[in-house]
Amino acid sequence: MRKFIVVILSFVLVSSCSDDDQCSPVVLDITSLENEYGCINTPYQMDIDLTEEFIIIRSQEVFDDLVTGNCMPQIDFTAYDLLIGKKGLTNGFDSIVYDGLVKNCENGQLSLAVTFTLNATAEAPNVTYHALVPKLGVNDIINVSLVTIN
Repeated sequence: MRKFIVVILSFVLVSSCSDDDQCSPVVLDITSLENEYGCINTPYQMDIDLTEEFIIIRSQEVFDDLVTGNCMPQIDFTAYDLLIGKKGLTNGFDSIVYDGLVKNCENGQLSLAVTFTLNATAEAPNVTYHALVPKLGVNDIINVSLVTIN
């Protein structure tokens, strides 16, 4: 009986460790300053001196130094880091949608897709986008893709 159990366990271990196994990406929860701290209209009411780029803010001191606007909350930087950026648009916009923070299980990199849905107005705003992401490791990399939909 003991040999039978050893054979079965060996088979299970070998079959579960196949080179053909593929990992699945993990979607991590993100939130916003609107949801967590009651800020409103952050695309227009919050500003940071950036052009067509983003940064990760990891402390209240850096947030207070770099960001201006009507809503300047005390962010829980023990739980979150703030990804914040600017995007110049060709028209006005109706919405900004964050498609989730995805962790690639093969290389550990994170990806965030930000979609701007434009409207027919003639204004061409330079808007601020942001996401409160789970606290990152020092070497974590986030790839941000910006998509505009007319």
